[in-house]
Amino acid sequence: MSKALARRFKVDVSVDGVSWTALRNINDFAPKENATNQSTDDYDNGGFAGFEKTLTGWQLVVKFSRDTTGNIPSDPGQLILENTRFQFGDAARAYVRWYDRNGATIGNWSGRALVDWNQSKTGIADIEEVTATLQGDGILTTITNPGVAAAVPNVITAAPPAVAVGGQVTLAGTGFTGTLATTGVKFGGVNATTWTVLSDSLIVAVMPAGSAGSAPILVTNAVGPDATPLPYTRGA
Repeated sequence: MSKALARRFKVDVSVDGVSWTALRNINDFAPKENATNQSTDDYDNGGFAGFEKTLTGWQLVVKFSRDTTGNIPSDPGQLILENTRFQFGDAARAYVRWYDRNGATIGNWSGRALVDWNQSKTGIADIEEVTATLQGDGILTTITNPGVAAAVPNVITAAPPAVAVGGQVTLAGTGFTGTLATTGVKFGGVNATTWTVLSDSLIVAVMPAGSAGSAPILVTNAVGPDATPLPYTRGA
């Protein structure tokens, strides 16, 4: 199963959590939650044991092939992990993230970990296997899949209809994450008075001043504007 996961997931590593480098030649991948469960047994549960999770942690074990032929430079991602060997404090830690190659929006994670590096022979000349155990140091955060190219927004619906100045309009669609802070939502070419991005698919905007009639809605994120503004008729 872990080999199947290695084909499905990509792993990146980093020294600062900002600039990421792919970890290559992975042949085994095994993420794990390490939970602490406390007994909550009592005599009113029909004789069945009860538990509550009181602490949790995480761990990622990755195995990868490493070329040991002379004069061949180390893979940059592998080198980041290797440089934590025999170190202490921050120098013994690295940032790691893993995400679905197929573009799934769930199951993508990032965190900081202590690194344990162990080498072993493979039976093949000039190739060894490394098992890197990344023991989570703090929170594991869910992330947007970085392997999926960002897209322009697409406004699908706006409700209620015929909203006048000062009223709220709820926009539903896709690609709203990263909506520009100052020019990202417009009605008929005029910036909304204010707007709040509730999720990648929902925005609540306040209708700006203007005349009743046609006021197409245009949302712009960091990639660009919606290719086709949504027709909307504003009230008086």
